[in-house]
Amino acid sequence: MTNHRSTRALTGMLLSAAVGCAGSNALHTRFSAVHNTLTTMGVSQLGPLSEGSLAEGATARFPVELDARCHTFVAFGDGARDVELNVLDANNQRVAGDSTRDAQATVQFCPTVRGRYTLALRMAEGGGGYLLANWRGGTNASGAAGAAGEGGPGSCATAIPITPGQTVTGDTRRGQAHNDGSCTGVEEGETGAPELVYALTLERRQQVTIAIEQAGFDGTVYVRSGGCEDPSSEAAGGCNDDEGDTSHSRLVLALDPGTHYIFVDGYARNAGTFSMTVTAADVPSIADVCQSAAALTPNTAVTGTLTSQDLNLFQARCGGNARGPDRVYRLEVPQESRLQLHQESDYDGVIHFRRACAEAATEVDCNDDAEDVQHARINAIVPAGTYFVFTDGYAPNAAGAYTLQADLAPVAGGNTAGDTCADAQLLTPGTPVDGNTFQARDDVRSPCAAAADGYDVVYRLNVTARSRVKLWFDSNDLREQGTITVARACDGVPLTQATCRPGAIGEARAYDQVLDPGNYYVIVDSAAPRRFGRFRLNSHVESAAEVERLCRTAPLLVPGRTVTGTTVGGTDRFQASCAGGARSPENLYRLVVRRRSAVRVSVTSTTNGYDPAVFIRQTCAQSNTERGCNDDAGDVRHSQVEATLEPGTYTVFVDGYANRNSGAYSLECQVTPQ
Repeated sequence: MTNHRSTRALTGMLLSAAVGCAGSNALHTRFSAVHNTLTTMGVSQLGPLSEGSLAEGATARFPVELDARCHTFVAFGDGARDVELNVLDANNQRVAGDSTRDAQATVQFCPTVRGRYTLALRMAEGGGGYLLANWRGGTNASGAAGAAGEGGPGSCATAIPITPGQTVTGDTRRGQAHNDGSCTGVEEGETGAPELVYALTLERRQQVTIAIEQAGFDGTVYVRSGGCEDPSSEAAGGCNDDEGDTSHSRLVLALDPGTHYIFVDGYARNAGTFSMTVTAADVPSIADVCQSAAALTPNTAVTGTLTSQDLNLFQARCGGNARGPDRVYRLEVPQESRLQLHQESDYDGVIHFRRACAEAATEVDCNDDAEDVQHARINAIVPAGTYFVFTDGYAPNAAGAYTLQADLAPVAGGNTAGDTCADAQLLTPGTPVDGNTFQARDDVRSPCAAAADGYDVVYRLNVTARSRVKLWFDSNDLREQGTITVARACDGVPLTQATCRPGAIGEARAYDQVLDPGNYYVIVDSAAPRRFGRFRLNSHVESAAEVERLCRTAPLLVPGRTVTGTTVGGTDRFQASCAGGARSPENLYRLVVRRRSAVRVSVTSTTNGYDPAVFIRQTCAQSNTERGCNDDAGDVRHSQVEATLEPGTYTVFVDGYANRNSGAYSLECQVTPQ
């Protein structure tokens, strides 16, 4: 462990000892002055001097074998304005170094075990002669013994005291690998990285900020507020791996009076040096905050602003434990109701709500991201009672303006546009519509859903000519539970002459069918009892003639014969369930299967950087007939689909990962009758 503040003091003392030593033998004269100073401190020179000359910017490396004691290295430069000296471990990682800008560099390093290291001496500014010496003995910069050892400083047995306002530096490689946090990425039964443990004692409830900067390794920080060795005593939201990047970790926690243990650890088995700053600010009691919670009036928006000065008093089970500043509101629900909580914010916001304000275990629901990180939404059916709603943030620095609204509706449904077939709203192709089943009733049943399939809204779509129709969600609270159903008539339970598709998000997973001219009903259904939510429905209608021509004229694949081609300059007309939607240009092939067979289709990229995809459909223009899809088979240059297919004519698509991904390829198909 290296205390840079104490090391700088030692450097200053040695510089003072060397002042005034000049002349033709200046390096040796300065060395003698420093040697005498270090000898009076109880350390002894180890090994001979290293001497030489370096040009500006050049580096000399010196392998050294160090035992588990403290060592002091001093480098003198003659003619250089800034000499740098660093200690590197066996992995060439910096474990100690000098941070001053001077013609002399001093480094104190106390390894925990004997090992081989490298001293790297660099002429940062100017060039000339140098002299390097090593002394052994004494204590480390923090005044503790050289090796932490079992139960030494930094273990649970002897946690290092720390107080608010203090900045400390350390090296986790000097610790013991006895503990892991919930975010350290270590599986049960595995041994993680070594950690250093600090003890923070508070006399009153305070908000504590712990900021870690790691030098060259992926570190973590976590806090236990009970027994130091008890993982179950980890504070709620009290573990953080990355804050912005892998070289920083940060926690902001409201902690009660008592002793809390701060663990500076590594993700997986990472370890290295770090700097940690702990600050604290007084906070009101949770009881006082809950007692003064403002009322959240149903169906009325409230606005506010959270700043970095606001407190993080409450955590949640989603949104990274909601470690940002927060504010609490009281919501009265007079009878069992549908509840839709919605927040829009300038930052990555989180909303959550509880039955009892001060009791995290009574959390009812939580949401981090709805359609994006600046929107959060909760849809739930709740009994009558008092609830506490928290507007919160994902990260400790999440702050800004927000708008929060709690809407209530009867469980049976209310009155919303498009609630029935008779009230169906017009759907204009190419124009997205924002919908909400929050107040809708269960009026229509899709043929691909259960008997009680949830709340629904209905749209009308006029198809003037035989067309390829695509319908998809740009966003959807209902997720996989929602369905898109298209029906010629809206007169049956269940609907007749209807086709449907689960309402996954994105055009690549759209309802994709060729429809004859006529009027159609498009039903968005929750597809699960007592489910509701917002959605954005998008649509595209194009003439079916070109699509059908492409399908009909696709080249015939001959099993066992390799074909080559390129998708460069092509058009994206078809998407798939894999390969990021396969929204790149594609080529089509027809495959005739004469009896039930095991089919294997393999694609190999022959263009550098082209990541091909392959998928098979039973009906060319209908996405819901996909029978297999693959992006990577072993690596990004190969894709392969294996499927058992019944007799019929299938379409094989050679596509590319995501969008704007095209190139040359070879294609081979094997058909083995069963």
